[in-house]
Amino acid sequence: MRPRVRIGAHTGKGHSALAFIRRRDGPSRFAFGAPYGRGRLRGRARAAWSAAIRESRPGRRPSDAEIHTQGRSTGGVRVAGNVWMWTDGGTSGWRGIPGVTPLPQDARAALGPNDAVLAFGGNCPVRPGQAGGAWIWNANAASVASLGAGEIARRLAREGFAAELGGAAEKKRRLAGAAFGEERLPRTFTVAVFGLGEASVRPAPAGYFREQQLERRLKRASARALYVLGLDMGMVQWRLGSSGKTGVIVGLTPLLTARGSGEERRLREAAAAFAAGWARETDTDGVCVTIGADPEFVLLSQSGKVVPASRYFEPHAAAGSDSAVVSGVLRWPIAELRPAPAREPRVVASRVRGLLAAAARRAAGAPPMRWLAGAAPVRGLPLGGHLHLSGAMLTGERLRALDNAVALPLRLLEPPGAGRRRPRYGSLGDFRPKAHGGFEYRTPPSWLVSPTLARGTLALAKVAAEHSRELAAHRPLDDDAMRDAFYADDRAKLLAGADRIYRALRATSGYAKYQGDIDPIFRAIAEGRRWDEEADIRRKWKIET
Repeated sequence: MRPRVRIGAHTGKGHSALAFIRRRDGPSRFAFGAPYGRGRLRGRARAAWSAAIRESRPGRRPSDAEIHTQGRSTGGVRVAGNVWMWTDGGTSGWRGIPGVTPLPQDARAALGPNDAVLAFGGNCPVRPGQAGGAWIWNANAASVASLGAGEIARRLAREGFAAELGGAAEKKRRLAGAAFGEERLPRTFTVAVFGLGEASVRPAPAGYFREQQLERRLKRASARALYVLGLDMGMVQWRLGSSGKTGVIVGLTPLLTARGSGEERRLREAAAAFAAGWARETDTDGVCVTIGADPEFVLLSQSGKVVPASRYFEPHAAAGSDSAVVSGVLRWPIAELRPAPAREPRVVASRVRGLLAAAARRAAGAPPMRWLAGAAPVRGLPLGGHLHLSGAMLTGERLRALDNAVALPLRLLEPPGAGRRRPRYGSLGDFRPKAHGGFEYRTPPSWLVSPTLARGTLALAKVAAEHSRELAAHRPLDDDAMRDAFYADDRAKLLAGADRIYRALRATSGYAKYQGDIDPIFRAIAEGRRWDEEADIRRKWKIET
């Protein structure tokens, strides 16, 4: 039996090297060696590394390539990935971040498949196809910079953003200054973004109603604006209206520069936190995600009118109601289920059914109604099937895996007309960080249509979140034309994308466990089926009506 071990290597002060073997069932061993040379260990560290591989694979001598330490899968033992940093002369302030190593001159030899490169400057010497599977942050920076202002604005508009870039932005700025004075509203704000979880707004939006809430919205919207262009960090400039409820993007750059010691400290801490999290997630045990959800449904009377869910369900109950603004008035028309989270998708699906049964008991004796789910069974009242994920970092790579493995297949199962809720609702990459440390993936529609759809959606989210590294090279939505197809419902192109992501999912190490729930989703797609948003969901869930 193979010993339960973890092997790895680190660079210390003065570029000394440390190789180690950590056993779960015995003592750990460490050995220091000479400096790294072209990404390889020397001296006693090399010997210790070789011994670690031999112990993990008894009876064979490791090859020279297996002794290479930079995040590679070695002798069947998964090795934690490294985080590298590329900077140019204008971004030297990012040097010296804990856990982040400057990219060596011979970058291609140093990179391993579980590594990440934070490309803070332009002209990163390593392209994704040359990185051996490593994640290159802002790999699309050069291609985005080559786009005209009009094309960037078009792509942002497709994803739900208003943008006035280039000459149009300058003209609006001059008109605003003439009409309101340069120091009055509307005002311009710059948001510096690192990843999806850290951003800094300057100046602070003082003077606006609920300024802290506005600041959070600016941060999240800026991160998503960069994300939909294929970027992982950068800066976004906004012009807000006097109420702060509307905003227009007037500038965007993949280059990230910090202004002031406080902003620099926060962004550097975010980079260090990412490096620590990346090492942890690419280590031996990988990622184990806990899933929660809050899928919605709506009650419809025999006459076709919406029955307020708050009539039967308490707002904050596990089988409760949720608010929505209808004709400018805050109401509680939507029913929402809030099952307790679990690591296994089928457990969550079972709890969803239990809550549906509890909701049916509470509504017993009510006049005849239909319970409807899906994307938009009632015009003007879109429904969501938000997924809550914890136990894994919120990263662009993970969010892209969810878009490709969850949102793309579900798009092909939506009935005609369901896409009218986009881009305001159901747009790609819609997320929200949660106070418990996880995040909410908000793109999916309500998958309460059937137990099969529920189990499949939850299983796809589980595999995508835990195996985003394995899916990174097989994401159809990285192609901007595929994103156009997603919003335009170009079925032929989306079918090709679904086939590609299905093949990628089947190749992951997590697929076999959830095959029984994932395969029916893609079988329905191949057969051209779409869910029925007019059907009462209680029938397929076998809930007494």
